[in-house]
Amino acid sequence: MRIAHLSIMALTAAGVFAAGTSAILAQPRGQERPPLYPLSGQDQEAANGSGCQLSFNAGPRTYVYVIGHDFMIKTSTGRAVCHINDEEFAALSDGGVQSCQGLRLTIRETGQSVAHEASDSASAPATLTVTGRGRPWTVSGQWGSAC
Repeated sequence: MRIAHLSIMALTAAGVFAAGTSAILAQPRGQERPPLYPLSGQDQEAANGSGCQLSFNAGPRTYVYVIGHDFMIKTSTGRAVCHINDEEFAALSDGGVQSCQGLRLTIRETGQSVAHEASDSASAPATLTVTGRGRPWTVSGQWGSAC
């Protein structure tokens, strides 16, 4: 009787172990962290530049902010500001490519640009693709300028 009881306990323990192991192995792997995080209002206010601004927004989140010679993004290590010159700023006005913090950011307008004369600004539907660490990451949103 004692042997039968121990056998039942051993089989039960083996079944629990197998079920638990299967559940652990079947869990989906965690998604990679995105290469960019949204910039806060405080981040944007910390920019030293002045003048015309460019930004990429996905809903209420701003992922790229450019003012003067400051090209700003936020990664897992915090806010990063990369220096750009006047030609690079001008080239980004309708989208384009810029590298910062080892990342390559490509902004591509995907629709018609709409000008807002009252606020001296314009915006267009666009995608932002980030490459350089892991898989490419793409998000849809708006690419805009204001002066």
